[in-house]
Amino acid sequence: MSTAGIIFSNLNEDNFSSLTEDRTVAAIPFGCRYRLIDFALSNMVNSNITNISVIANSKYRSLVEHLGAGKDWDMARRSGGIKFISPYFFAHSSEYYSHRLEALRSMTSYIRQMKEDTLVLSDCDIICNIDLNAVISMHHANGADLTMVTTPCKPDFSSKVSQMMVKTNGDGKVQRIARSRTFMQSNQELFINIFVFRTAFLAQLLDEAIAYNFQSLTNDLIMRSPESQNFYTYCYTGYVAPVSDFQDYYRASMELLSNENARMQLFGKRDRPLFTKVHNSPPTLYREGASVSGSMIADGCVIEGTVENSILFRGVRVGRGSVVRNSVLFGGCYVGNNSLVNCVVADKQVLISDNCQLSGHNTLPFYIEKNVKV
Repeated sequence: MSTAGIIFSNLNEDNFSSLTEDRTVAAIPFGCRYRLIDFALSNMVNSNITNISVIANSKYRSLVEHLGAGKDWDMARRSGGIKFISPYFFAHSSEYYSHRLEALRSMTSYIRQMKEDTLVLSDCDIICNIDLNAVISMHHANGADLTMVTTPCKPDFSSKVSQMMVKTNGDGKVQRIARSRTFMQSNQELFINIFVFRTAFLAQLLDEAIAYNFQSLTNDLIMRSPESQNFYTYCYTGYVAPVSDFQDYYRASMELLSNENARMQLFGKRDRPLFTKVHNSPPTLYREGASVSGSMIADGCVIEGTVENSILFRGVRVGRGSVVRNSVLFGGCYVGNNSLVNCVVADKQVLISDNCQLSGHNTLPFYIEKNVKV
């Protein structure tokens, strides 16, 4: 049995406000030194999936720069490796993909010619470190056409984006699928946007989608009479953080600081390391008077002030007498002297002047666009 992978890089990008103004969802920085795609890509690489296609729609320059030839993921290979799929619906068209099915329909002949008998499809808006080998093994053991990766849905769940909820029988066979933005007592598993398909079955679905001009993989094909199909779920009980909008992104970042179990499950598994692009940066310099607590600090920073409960990416400078609290500062940000930064997400190369006070709220963080001087 062999497996290939497809990663969707652009879904839900309209929900991230200015954070995706000039980058795709997959390229959003997260966790001090990573990008969101690193989680989906590392999950596949750690499960020995070496033929991976990345579907890029638009604004993917920074994503291409991040992945390069795939060397940092051991994917710079003559056979297989990482491939970028054209952002256009058809070769002769200037129309971008807008959803999964459009992208897959244009890849029908490519999928039909695949030698791999199993295909993993993953979005980039779910943060987790999952053993896909276990999912694939269960998929084959059940003889399933489709296995949907889910997680137990908590009663306090809520989302601005409608999510797929799944009800199964005792053996994991799908009985019902519904969409909701809140917890549903009758459908207690939340789909986390990872599919495992039998390749021939997906090709069959795509032929049907082309014949009937279906527009949605989930609504028109998967949610249609699922109880009569050979569909199963794999319920993953480890740490999962959905990142479907800007508020989710900030919440997941702050949880990373406060939840040691989350950090261990994402970054502390030696058998499933999280890969990313390697930078040869100098160590962070903590000058006299610097104070750091409850924070994640990347290489190449210079800290002269106070950093509390914050995430600083590479090359950030915090000046004397300044306080950065409950904030996420992307690479190259500069905080001047005697400034206060609270509940702020600052994009790359933001300059915050001396004696400046900026404060959002933990329910409504303040966002500063790239290259802005405040």
